Amino acid sequence: MNFAAADQLRRQEIARLKDALVPRIEALRSMTPAAFRNVVAGMLDRFGHQIVTDPSAPYLVTTKNQEKFITQCARPADLAPTGTRDLAALHDAVIAANAIRGFCITARSFTPAAEQYAESAPIDLIDGDRLVKALNQSLSRVLLPQTYNAMCQQCGDIVQHRLDREQDEARRCRNGHSVAPTIARTMLLPPRPTATAAAAGTMTPAPKPGAVIKPRNMSAKAQRRRQIYARNLQARARAIKQQGDG
Repeated sequence: MNFAAADQLRRQEIARLKDALVPRIEALRSMTPAAFRNVVAGMLDRFGHQIVTDPSAPYLVTTKNQEKFITQCARPADLAPTGTRDLAALHDAVIAANAIRGFCITARSFTPAAEQYAESAPIDLIDGDRLVKALNQSLSRVLLPQTYNAMCQQCGDIVQHRLDREQDEARRCRNGHSVAPTIARTMLLPPRPTATAAAAGTMTPAPKPGAVIKPRNMSAKAQRRRQIYARNLQARARAIKQQGDG
């Protein structure tokens, strides 16, 4: 059996396919710091930057047109907006590296004080909205591959599955073994999360036809007027119907 090799190929193919996609903002915010840093590094690479820093370094150091840049990636899971303390540390790193500019990138937002700080410092702020736009721009010429490889766990042969089909079928390897699809399209493009109220089951159900809607803040007198008005409408509708039948 080739369970380990097949699983490794599957993970490699998922990573390859995801490289051609822009993660949704919810996915960016749920990433680990290392995964988020890899997404940013890939974006900078597509924009023509050369990564010259060590993967374990606190900042991404890149060069473009013989000029040096320092990029700081905020922790995606931090709910609080990025503040001036992080920008001051990035500013110091830009000066120490003799870089031309720094980028502070977050999947969330910045405090007003941080925005004011960046106005007079060699730092560009990229919040979640700007990051998604930049990722889309960097991938504008990259097409999502429509096929991927899967390994037969019985003999190790490689078969090719289609990703652009809603439901791909198992395929036979060259030795006649059946190899089921290993990647679903929704793994790469998950559906958008539903509204919080819907997820919590707190959404108000739609009223039944003819039902009288009673707002919570409506007084008893107003509710009675609404009920009388609804009954009058129903009586008028019945009268019109009877005239038509006659």
